[in-house]
Amino acid sequence: MTPEQSFSHWVRGALLVFLLLFAYFILADNYMPMTPQAQVQRYVVPVASRVAGQVSRVYVENNQHVEAGTLLFELDDSDYRLAEQQAELALALARVEQRRLQAARQAAAATLQQERIQADELSREAGRIGRLHQQGHMSVQQREQAASHAEQAQSRLRAIAARLNETEQAVKAGEVRLQQAENTLSQARLALSRTRVRAELSGKIGNLQLQEGTYTQVGQPLLALVSDQAWVTADLREKSLRHVTGGTPVEIIFDALPGQIFSGQVSDIDSGVRDGQQLADGRLAQPANTDRWVRDAQRLRAHIRLDQDWPPLATGAKATVQLYPSDNPLLRGLGRMQARLVSQLRYLY
Repeated sequence: MTPEQSFSHWVRGALLVFLLLFAYFILADNYMPMTPQAQVQRYVVPVASRVAGQVSRVYVENNQHVEAGTLLFELDDSDYRLAEQQAELALALARVEQRRLQAARQAAAATLQQERIQADELSREAGRIGRLHQQGHMSVQQREQAASHAEQAQSRLRAIAARLNETEQAVKAGEVRLQQAENTLSQARLALSRTRVRAELSGKIGNLQLQEGTYTQVGQPLLALVSDQAWVTADLREKSLRHVTGGTPVEIIFDALPGQIFSGQVSDIDSGVRDGQQLADGRLAQPANTDRWVRDAQRLRAHIRLDQDWPPLATGAKATVQLYPSDNPLLRGLGRMQARLVSQLRYLY
């Protein structure tokens, strides 16, 4: 074989290998996509006190696992206990005042009833004397005197009714003050209870920057609580997600666990990315200008859950995800070969 024939043979072989690899890449990208841009995600909750005060005791350590409801730390509650006692005294005074007003209303109501009876009797008496006067048995002076007494009784009746109405309004105002005092006491007790900060969910303590004696403000983050709930986010080209839906099976290779493959499935795919969000800021759109012939492919994020117990991995741990959107046995076999090759390569990098 001449050198020219040997060179031509190698060129044809290289072209054939290139075409085979190119075809495999197109096939794999559509029916068995893989991405190394994946990582473990967990909810990270900043823990802060809802009241201000000096930290009196810390009950947890950094990286300690806690259950929901576990006491994390507590603040000096001296001021809040005094506020609770003050609110209890104010409530007691409001109740005493309310009872006094209610007693005054009952007394005014009784006086009004007596005055009404007396006014009715004087009114009947005035009417009887008026009839007798018409018959000539009573003088004008007696008739006018009886009418005057009846009118005075009606005036007293109206005055007592006005005082009763005023007393009833005072009772209603006292009820409002009593409710305000009860609310103040409830707020004081709530603030006192908030001096003891508990975990809202199960997880690990992270970035604990808290010591006894530290003065904390309301809403100031003091530590992070990393949730036990975890999932994997995988960023893939949108073209690679054409055949991927919720429930598509996947295999996951974590960088921290080389040689191990975990099974899972796609839970959902994000509906968009930040580049596709237009802010209504009153400005005109600014199209992207580029002189590149081949632009970068847009990637979308898929969320993946495991079908087995989660390994002890930190949030942010990197992973490689192999997806199986096709039921074809050959394509699935090739995808499994890809996943196992990557799992072995993780021993090296």
